[in-house]
Amino acid sequence: MKYLQMKFCNLLSELDSEEKARAWIWLAKFDGKEFICPKCGNATYYQHRKKAEVRECKTCHFAVRLRAGTIFQNSKISLLIWLKAMSLVTQGKRGVSALKLQSDLGMKSYDTAWTLLHKIREALRQRDETYTLHNIIELDGAVFGKRHTGNQTEVLVAVETKDWIDQKGHRKTKAGFAKVLVATETKENAQKFVDKVIEKNSMLNTDASPSFIHLENVDVDYQVVGSDPETLDHWLPWVHKFISNAKSWIAGTHHGVEAKYLNQYLAEYTFRTCIHDLTSRESRVME
Repeated sequence: MKYLQMKFCNLLSELDSEEKARAWIWLAKFDGKEFICPKCGNATYYQHRKKAEVRECKTCHFAVRLRAGTIFQNSKISLLIWLKAMSLVTQGKRGVSALKLQSDLGMKSYDTAWTLLHKIREALRQRDETYTLHNIIELDGAVFGKRHTGNQTEVLVAVETKDWIDQKGHRKTKAGFAKVLVATETKENAQKFVDKVIEKNSMLNTDASPSFIHLENVDVDYQVVGSDPETLDHWLPWVHKFISNAKSWIAGTHHGVEAKYLNQYLAEYTFRTCIHDLTSRESRVME
């Protein structure tokens, strides 16, 4: 079994035992190699029969634990179940609820399925924190949830746009990657968001909100858009499409989300929908 040829879409059919799951994760842990000692760099190891999740360096005898430093750390769930769960979460277009995950994996406890799913979402969120947006960015605020339920949450959303050439040679644009911050729409929050996720001197398109028009370190261009659909589609097409589709996804797949967990759910949505290198990202969800 070659790590580089294994994709999450093949996990359910090709990984059918705990032993195979461990082997795949060892390869993922060391970027395609079976072992690299983090202490001395040696590539040879001892595999003890009674400790299948531990490998010992033949040179310095440093013990490397398979789950240490990964999403699996401190978890008693089998690695095969973990990999199947990640496969179901990442390859489905609409995602999967905790109830559906519990059913598909044959798990007895709903709470265990929910915890597993929550950890996967958090791993996706952490994984994409290092990526910064650049070139032309659309920025706007949105409100998720309903006020009368006490579950309403403000969110800032930034989406980069990318040019591409169609088959007829015409230049067009499409959405690139997106960044989300669960926070109220204030100038202070917007500036912190921009400084963290957008490269300096990028072009920023936004509406005429006082929170956005005087942001520093970016070249801000804004228009008064109001609620006119035609103006929105022309000036901020991708960020509003992201917000609209994210709301539909949360309502349709999950039937609403508690405000305190919205950040993780939006991380999953961003991972699922944005144009990005999914193969490299999926293979490192466990990091």
